[in-house]
Amino acid sequence: QSFNVTTEGLSTMAAADRKALFEFQQKVGRLQRAVNGTLSAANELRTNLATAKRALMETPAASEKLVDEVVGIDKRLNEILKALRGDSVLRARQETLPPSISERVNGIVGDQRMSTSRPTQTHITAYGIAAADFDVELKKLRTLIEVDAAKLEKSLEAIGAPWTSGRLPVWQDR
Repeated sequence: QSFNVTTEGLSTMAAADRKALFEFQQKVGRLQRAVNGTLSAANELRTNLATAKRALMETPAASEKLVDEVVGIDKRLNEILKALRGDSVLRARQETLPPSISERVNGIVGDQRMSTSRPTQTHITAYGIAAADFDVELKKLRTLIEVDAAKLEKSLEAIGAPWTSGRLPVWQDR
């Protein structure tokens, strides 16, 4: 049996409004995808840093400087995660906080999902704030992963630390 699916109210929308809605939903969807991917990468880095800390504790050649480096990366990662998903400690204490990047984006997505009107100025403004804030945090995380964590992995390998996830060991049969 064939059937047609229609969206209620779509036929009464002006073509320009329908186009504006579609383009905005696509734009917000791309931002949501990027935010979710960034959160996953940040969480993976958090796991790798915890493993690196344990590996350092098991490595006699580990220096205090290297331990401090891991702690510093972890602190910077925490700040990025606060911006991306909010401060869970303060929220648990019922503190009123501005919305995090992911809360802004997910709020827009939820509100716009079944919309049959052009995006509101509130959503457009929220998108602008989220996109600008996300751009800053993404750059910070990219530096942490591509520069700082990569340097840390090389240092772990150089001192013969136990293997950690994401790090290829250097091996030669001597």
